[in-house]
Amino acid sequence: MTVTSKFASLTREEPDPIMKTMNAYANDTSANKIEVAIGVYKDSLGGSYLFPSIAKAKQHLHENDPGHNYTQMSGIPSFVRGAQRVIFGEEIASQGKIASLQTISGTGAIHMGLLVYKEAGYKNYYLGLPAWQNYIPMIEHVGSTVKTFTYYDEAKKTLDFESCIQALESAPKNTIFLLQACCHNPTGADFTHDQWVQITQIMKSRELLPMLDIAYQGFASGDKDVDAFPIRHMYNEGLDFVVCQSFSKNMGLYSERVGCVHVVVQDKTYVPHAQSTLTAMFRHECSFAPAYGARLASIIFEDPKLLQEWNQDVRNVRDRMQHMRQLVFDKLTKLATPGDWSNVVEQTGLFWFSGLTEEQNNRLIEKHNVYSTSMGRVNIAGLNEENVDYFCKAIDEVVRATS
Repeated sequence: MTVTSKFASLTREEPDPIMKTMNAYANDTSANKIEVAIGVYKDSLGGSYLFPSIAKAKQHLHENDPGHNYTQMSGIPSFVRGAQRVIFGEEIASQGKIASLQTISGTGAIHMGLLVYKEAGYKNYYLGLPAWQNYIPMIEHVGSTVKTFTYYDEAKKTLDFESCIQALESAPKNTIFLLQACCHNPTGADFTHDQWVQITQIMKSRELLPMLDIAYQGFASGDKDVDAFPIRHMYNEGLDFVVCQSFSKNMGLYSERVGCVHVVVQDKTYVPHAQSTLTAMFRHECSFAPAYGARLASIIFEDPKLLQEWNQDVRNVRDRMQHMRQLVFDKLTKLATPGDWSNVVEQTGLFWFSGLTEEQNNRLIEKHNVYSTSMGRVNIAGLNEENVDYFCKAIDEVVRATS
């Protein structure tokens, strides 16, 4: 007798390519192996980095343990207030025009943002490519639609601003543009402040809807206020929009899943509507967000001295990444590696969109034990003083061998 599973209709999904790369790296026994694929900040020795401010917050929490009871469905109040201040600044956060909800990191914030826009009647998205690979599946998963445009010109190794403007000027009214506020993943190519002003003007005049994802605040300029410019500018221009915020990178709280979604409602009459909608939808799916990481963040937000220390921690992280970018550029220049490598110092944040092809990246792995992504995205924080020379020589060999 043949027994057929009730789940036989399910398809077998392919594993995430980055996880496949990570497994290969873990099984590699080479002493020279380098991992620059996954988006995690590493210290100057290549290990996991514990922010000094987070270490102090952990000690404080250990000494003042609140236990494991439920928090609130909208999140820990001190965390949500602090997250608002970090992204919007004290003045804007105090005006009462923002509905906010603690989420399961940045991915959860995006999911809730997609849901709240859909609940409000908006479900058509425009997305620039290349982009974080989760965006399109997440949009489609909630029943919304997405069209794409060219965000980055891979031939010129630069942001394609003209294509972005064309998309904005041709999109129908109430189209949602999902944009990254800084440290674009995967390209590291960001809009300038002047370009953000132009984008905001078009969105306002054509009644388009922004959805801003900010997962690396502070990693572009070293100043979290500077990196929040597009969000604060859109607020000051009177737009209604959604912001998706993560503290995985700029607090090093990856597995603690610390995030927040913010809905800007310029007419304060409707802030309670947005807040209750967010809370109800989150209740239906998750009920409560994880507490531990959010409590650590809250301790920092509520302590002026610790907040100042965290700001410096973020600057230090950014400065080390900029230093590694300069080293890569200098070494490739000294090696006279064929091609233009100036984009490594022009881009910002955790990632360098190297321009290496899939063939070249495969050769990096097979011949040199350097694990990058097939699209050529390099985690610049995976490099340090000990391995950067080997890394650059590997790129030089690969480029020459495949030219």
